[in-house]
Order: sequence, then C-alpha cells, then structure tokens
Amino acid sequence: MLRISMPIGNDLLEIHRYGWKGIDEVRWNGEVMSRKKRFFTSKHTFAVADEYGEVADFFVRVGAGLNGTSYGIKRNGKVLLGTWRDQLTHVKRKKMPEPPGLDLDSSPRRQREAPPMSADDWQESELV
Repeated sequence: MLRISMPIGNDLLEIHRYGWKGIDEVRWNGEVMSRKKRFFTSKHTFAVADEYGEVADFFVRVGAGLNGTSYGIKRNGKVLLGTWRDQLTHVKRKKMPEPPGLDLDSSPRRQREAPPMSADDWQESELV
C-alpha cells in the first residue's frame, strides 16, 4: 500500500508498506529499488542517476513505534524528510552559519538603544 509519494526534481520517490506481510518497498519512478522485510524498522539504500548524469545516494528509513510510522529520507547525506532521529540543528554554536556582524557568543544587550519618547512628544499623525 502506498504511504508516501515524494517528487524529487522530475522524479518520483514512493514508499510502499505492506502491513500484515511485514514488507517495506521503495520505488523510484515506479521501479522497485529496495524491498525488505521488517519487524519494527527497515533501512534502504540505493543510488540513482539524475537527468544530468550525476549519481545520488539515497537512504530511506521506515520505522514503526508507539507514535505510529515514521519516515526519513536523505539524499547524499542531506535530509529531505526528517524524523526526530535526524539531527536537523547544529550541535555546537561554532558550526552554525552566522551572518556578518552577528556574535553568537556574546550576551544580548540589556539596554535600549534610544530612550523612549514621552507621550507629549507624539504628534497626531503618529497615533493610529
């Protein structure tokens, strides 16, 4: 039974799960790439070439637990569809990308940049 259908570029990745048979199947454009029996979890790996001839390695994890079924899809190590098992955030702040001028290691400012205006300084046009 089809559970997930995920378009990737011009291609289609499908995950089929046959519950009572205990079989998980991964298809790429309708062609079976991996088929495994599972008890709780099955892990599938396969490689395909895209329309430009570049080879992409896929890792698909299908798991079942008390919270239902979970699916994880990675392409060349990058998460396309993540679960709680996939590390989607950076562990250390030093690895985080930071825009120029942003210092993540310093504490935030506790003072205002400019003192607040008193109510007497407001004009009618500023009040809405």
